[in-house]
Amino acid sequence: MVLDTVLTIIFVNYQTSNEVKGACMQTMAIIGAQWGDEGKGKLTDLLAEKCDLVVRYQGGHNAGHTIWVNGQKTVLHVIPSGVLHPHCLSVIGHGVVLEPENFLTELARIKQVTKVSPDNLKISSTATVITSYHKLLDAAREAQGSEKIGTTGKGIGPAYEDKVSRRAIKVKDLLDKDTLVRRLSNGYAEKAIIFKHLYQIDFPTIEQEVERLYRFGETLKDYVTDSFGLIDQKLSQGKRVLYEGAQGILLDIDYGTYPYVTSSSTAASGIFTGAGIPHHKLEEVIGVAKAYTTRVGEGPFPTELHDEMGTLIQQKGNEIGATTGRKRRCGWIDIPLLRYAVKCSQLSSIALTKLDILCGLSELKVCYAYEVNGKTVDCAYPGINLYNAKPLFKDFKPFNDDFIGKPSQELQNYINFIQEAVGIPVGIYAYGPDRNQIVFRKDYF
Repeated sequence: MVLDTVLTIIFVNYQTSNEVKGACMQTMAIIGAQWGDEGKGKLTDLLAEKCDLVVRYQGGHNAGHTIWVNGQKTVLHVIPSGVLHPHCLSVIGHGVVLEPENFLTELARIKQVTKVSPDNLKISSTATVITSYHKLLDAAREAQGSEKIGTTGKGIGPAYEDKVSRRAIKVKDLLDKDTLVRRLSNGYAEKAIIFKHLYQIDFPTIEQEVERLYRFGETLKDYVTDSFGLIDQKLSQGKRVLYEGAQGILLDIDYGTYPYVTSSSTAASGIFTGAGIPHHKLEEVIGVAKAYTTRVGEGPFPTELHDEMGTLIQQKGNEIGATTGRKRRCGWIDIPLLRYAVKCSQLSSIALTKLDILCGLSELKVCYAYEVNGKTVDCAYPGINLYNAKPLFKDFKPFNDDFIGKPSQELQNYINFIQEAVGIPVGIYAYGPDRNQIVFRKDYF
């Protein structure tokens, strides 16, 4: 009852603020503002209660969105986080890469938690399919490559490669065996040479892969639709659409810390290429950031803590990847990186998560700028070599809140500094994994 009231207030206020324009808010996006793992899933789950569609627009089952409801944990990988609300239509957009076997396994698991059917879950007919060849190629490269990227080995990158080179299998191709044979044959000879002579690994024949994928296609055909047309229709009917991002802006193929990035467009621009907003603009873009910073895998990390404090945050925050099972590297919150995320993805507000992990620490710091070649730099533009960036810290008095009632002055000082530094409001903060551990700040809504 309380949650419903809060969410009603949110959307009523959005509508009120847009009355001057003559239209209520229809489009919102939730995007990771760091290197992923920020807590996007629970925010999407919460806001989906008042939305009609939740649309995933990029990535694949390399994502891991963890949602807690009344103490019950649900981990989603490719299925949108709105699926826990049966009234909400969850859509896997055409910018997503889909591994059919994994999707069906995840679907069976989610059906044990909530009601899911083709009535409330759809897959774009033009989403790219991850094949056995993609997974084999991904794993072989990571095992034998001289430069480790930290890929999950799930075939995400090679699938996007085939998409760009116009050799991809689309979901709609799984529904016609002749088309599937023709599309798989395109590029098979090249892959066969690579597997046999470069990596010396076994691989399935075209006939074996066709039978496998066609069988999956028969199972998921009722979920397949024209996602762009569906979104267009729903927006024309005045429905509310929430776009859900996977990973984070700093892992974007263009805006991220290349080459230690994912293979898709994780920034707000990916919404337009991976799902579409027909005849509309993106009205609200919430960037989700932890109250500290984490990263999985390789790549630069200016504020990374290599001491006991870093270990304490990692353990206290249970910083282990939901998909990879790898420990996350931990450090203080990085304002230059957040400023960059705001600029390159036009974020309009910040949702600050996991404040409870910082509660009661013996020290509390914020990186407000870098020193690079003797100069102070306050925004992590791509031209900066982050390996050479020396973080400049501001010390804060640690807070020790129980998060009941009004936040302490120390907590308010921490939040206010962050929002003033990045130039947009911290409109939401979270102090735990459950739905009821999220606070919508009154001065924002």
